[in-house]
Amino acid sequence: MSVEQLGQALTVAAAGRVGSEAIQDIATAYIDFVRQHPGLYEASFHAPNRDEPQLAAASTVALQLLLDSLQPYRLSEAAALHAVRGLRSLCHGFASIGAQGGFAMNFEPSESLHFTISSFLDGLKQRSKDS
Repeated sequence: MSVEQLGQALTVAAAGRVGSEAIQDIATAYIDFVRQHPGLYEASFHAPNRDEPQLAAASTVALQLLLDSLQPYRLSEAAALHAVRGLRSLCHGFASIGAQGGFAMNFEPSESLHFTISSFLDGLKQRSKDS
């Protein structure tokens, strides 16, 4: 199942860590998965049908991995879910633009990804300080 394969790739990338390093590696693994398995990614992209327990469980693994990785940011439950959506959107957009050849400038795409995710995480750090 494509959702399980994506979840496995993200789990391996995080390797039991949390925080910024884990999130950076998860984002890289997400982009790599899309690049290596575009058809599988497309099949896993939609929201899971809760009437399919195996699909719902596989989707929950990836969600929980991201929530666990975000724990050091001390976000409320709602804020953490918003952050997961934001991170997923960043990764999806980055992967989609890359797949269409949109990163033709003389900048290394992996450096741009790292910069973007770092900026996102800096925003989460600031948000947790303001809470």
